Amino acid sequence: MCNVVSPSAQLKAQTETSGAKPISLKKALEIIGNAHNIKFAYERSLVNGIEVTYNWAAVKAAQPELVLQQVLSQTGLSFVAISKNYFTIVRKQENKPQAVQGAIVPANNAPRTISANAEPNAFKPQGALITGIVTNASNNKPIEAASVSIPELGAFSVTDNKGLYRLPNLPAGTFTLNVQGVNTVPLEKKVTTIAGISQVVHLKVEENVLSLKEVQVVGVESKSLSRATLIGRTAIEHMQATNLGEVLQLLPGAVAFNPSFTNVNMTSIRQYESNNSEASYASSLGTSVVINGAPLSNNANLQAANTATGGVMANFSTASGMGIDMRQLSADNVESVEVIRGIPSVEYGDLTAGAIIVKTKASKEPAQFKARINPKLTQFWLGKGFGLGKDKGALFADIDFTKAYDDQIKANDAYERVTSSLQYTRTFGKTKQLFTNTTFAFAMNLDENKVDPDYEIDQVVRKMQDYSFRFSTTGKWVLGKQLARSLNYTLSASYAHQKGFQQQYYTSDISPVSTARENTTVEVDYLASRYLNQLWIDGKPLNIFAKLNDNFYVKTGAITHSFIVGGDWKLDANYGAGKTFDEKLPPRTTDNAGFRTRAFKEIPALNQLGLYAEDRISAKIANRSLIVQLGLRYDNIQPFSNNSKYVLAPRINASYELFENFAVRGGYGITAKAPTLLYLYPENAYFDYVSLNYYKDNPAERLAIMTTKVYNTENKDLKIAKTSKNELGFDWTFAKKKRLAVTAYYEQTRNGYEMNDYNINAYHFASIPKYTVESAPAGQKPVLSSNVTYATEVANYKMASNNRDILNKGIEFDLDMGRFNEIRTSFILNGALISTRSSSIDPFIMAQRVAGQPLTRLGVFAPRAKESQRFATTLRAIHNIPDLRFVITLAAQTIWMDKDKYLNYSSIPIGYIPVTSENQNAEVVYFTKEQRDAITSADRDLYLSLNEGYYREESWKPLWLFNIKLTKEFSKNMMFSFYANNVINHRPLQASKRYPTEFTKRNIDLFFGAEVSVKF
Repeated sequence: MCNVVSPSAQLKAQTETSGAKPISLKKALEIIGNAHNIKFAYERSLVNGIEVTYNWAAVKAAQPELVLQQVLSQTGLSFVAISKNYFTIVRKQENKPQAVQGAIVPANNAPRTISANAEPNAFKPQGALITGIVTNASNNKPIEAASVSIPELGAFSVTDNKGLYRLPNLPAGTFTLNVQGVNTVPLEKKVTTIAGISQVVHLKVEENVLSLKEVQVVGVESKSLSRATLIGRTAIEHMQATNLGEVLQLLPGAVAFNPSFTNVNMTSIRQYESNNSEASYASSLGTSVVINGAPLSNNANLQAANTATGGVMANFSTASGMGIDMRQLSADNVESVEVIRGIPSVEYGDLTAGAIIVKTKASKEPAQFKARINPKLTQFWLGKGFGLGKDKGALFADIDFTKAYDDQIKANDAYERVTSSLQYTRTFGKTKQLFTNTTFAFAMNLDENKVDPDYEIDQVVRKMQDYSFRFSTTGKWVLGKQLARSLNYTLSASYAHQKGFQQQYYTSDISPVSTARENTTVEVDYLASRYLNQLWIDGKPLNIFAKLNDNFYVKTGAITHSFIVGGDWKLDANYGAGKTFDEKLPPRTTDNAGFRTRAFKEIPALNQLGLYAEDRISAKIANRSLIVQLGLRYDNIQPFSNNSKYVLAPRINASYELFENFAVRGGYGITAKAPTLLYLYPENAYFDYVSLNYYKDNPAERLAIMTTKVYNTENKDLKIAKTSKNELGFDWTFAKKKRLAVTAYYEQTRNGYEMNDYNINAYHFASIPKYTVESAPAGQKPVLSSNVTYATEVANYKMASNNRDILNKGIEFDLDMGRFNEIRTSFILNGALISTRSSSIDPFIMAQRVAGQPLTRLGVFAPRAKESQRFATTLRAIHNIPDLRFVITLAAQTIWMDKDKYLNYSSIPIGYIPVTSENQNAEVVYFTKEQRDAITSADRDLYLSLNEGYYREESWKPLWLFNIKLTKEFSKNMMFSFYANNVINHRPLQASKRYPTEFTKRNIDLFFGAEVSVKF
């Protein structure tokens, strides 16, 4: 309703009244009405005989409410806005005015007189106030704990038990009121504020239940500048998510999968999923999971068997070196999830791929019991929200139990989860309100692979136990100060006890075993030909996180700036006993690499310091909305130490309303992820070489001598992984409620972490003494010859590196076609064209031993890559009968294109590393083109024989998948849900183009599950 003008124009209108000719109030109202196309209603007796002065030439350039305020301040009258273009003139009330819908009253609830001849600085308009009550649209009951915010300003309030909210000290202008209650449909409302004037704006929100005509049971595109998908409680319940990771199936371009608890569940955002690949590890590690304002951390997870030989892996299930294992997080206590796919605010650090922002249930609500069953699991959940009395807050408590088997017939492979949480929320104060949320959570996760009866002789056992405790408290304190409108804080601490165990009987030749921990040549004992190895990895990771930021806004003319300035600190440490086993009965390896115990307590803690500032700019250009979010983040790992590293991460998002209901947007940003403790401080590499193996049946006559070489695998040059994100897209709302959002993105991760053994710094040459027996006296150890020879061995191990470069690019879209009331069905189509290229930076090094010949050189091949592409869409038809409280969703997923190819694979090396003496570093000698052309398969130590499949592109025909989900409420207290994936069991057998003799059954298995929910 208001035009936004510069302060100078308003000041001119306000102060240039001196000497202006007085006119009647009636005539003044006519001038104001004609200038702004508004009408007035009043009693003639109120205005008769009253004259006022004003700079009438400036009326059109100023806000009408400000003009009225100044004109009527000379009269003892006031005004009330009845509608957008309709005002009434009333007599000023000495008492506090009654709050009515849409009413505008002085912000201090008292008349304010402004002299017509005031000095320019005498008029200092007070901040506006918006207050009101949020109610349920269906029953008019007040909504408690609903958040009401103005994103342009960062202003925020939470409703009390009467549904009342309060947003004080607002500048003049037109803004957006955002309302989000517990399981309600988000509401947006435009409001216009006037300096010094209070408005009462009551808001009605719709509860997102099955009786709602357009119930939201899928993810919806966020209206924030950062590209994100919002997933509410009803959508999570409708899909019957058994863990938090399953909700990611609702993202554009994501493909459906069946629940699985027997492997680590990794996240993948805007990336082609490729299990157990370096790219998938990087995507998982680069995804931040934030619960109630506190980020979860896996940085101190050290559950790897041997970083020098196996990298981040162990024989038991472990997420070391990766991100959060999503199967450990129950989805039943979740209120909402926001998955940020695009460029996040600078508030969010220690990430590269994206962020998953989770809010758990926190309000008063009836007790609810859920029972869920499918062919792989049985799950129970119980939760209830307690009201603790007036102004004393609410407490929500819940507990979850899940038991899952990969194969119900063979129950030796099982997963068990128990989670529980308490969440307390409370609002303190009436004016300078403090909104607090405190959470305590416990989780037990047991992943166990018992002895397989078919392989009982080996006694293979794999077990992982994870007991975790998490505390967090967050708050928003509304101060109302000019440079401190609100302060936000987060403090969290988590502690876990991780116990990994692996057991196996080894059967092989009798061989020597060394326990040395330094470079030495010593006499050693023998291993039995068959023995039982048992290895424990005991980790006790501790994570502490603290965050504080200040929110305030500034108006510069018609431009509004909303600032966030703050910092955060994170500590990750591990105080566990570490890796333990009987070193005389170690895990057996096929090469010379050795195992040693390691204490985690000796590993330094990881400290991270982050500072950030951001400005959200709102303005009008050509009467169209422009929003720019511009920020900078500074991250420093191990600050104030000699090994300190830092990164600067600028980020910008912008949106401009090009036409009505059509906005273009774009963005650029840098995100960064610190290396975990496993990458920063890997264990030493031990190599045990046999210098003499003289075995006799008589133990007194035996002699074994081994030479041990120890290498520090730490990479002092390890850099911080960074991702550059670029986006361009548009949002279009048409035919009233239909929406189309399209985004093209280009994201490149550089310096990605991985453990690999083809880094040139991971190759060393070792000179090993070889002894011979001169004589063997009976009953005694042999006498050694004085003639000692030396053999050169190549020691190679895995070390942390920045070897991974990942390029993700594509186009994603989300089309909401709305509800067709004639058939009671809504249609939503989303999808994405995804391209992922995962490349190694370092050359590939290969040692090929030729029988009967000494190893003299190592082949060096060009860096390799793999490129994968997929175009997938999902059409969801949501049929809803509100009167029956029934909703059924049919999802038709189509993978139109699915292909991948290997890049830069060659049988011909680009160079070689000559095997030299122990004290010389490995160096690459590059071939000329002529030398490369001369290499043939006869050069068996250099020529690499590759399967022809590496040169063929793999591609598959289009594939269709049909899934169904239904939910029925039998009353307000009972609900039944059912789903079936691949409901028609379409699993075509297709031949591979890469390997034509191989056939693959495509699509996921037919899978189904059911859930019963009861409230009481």
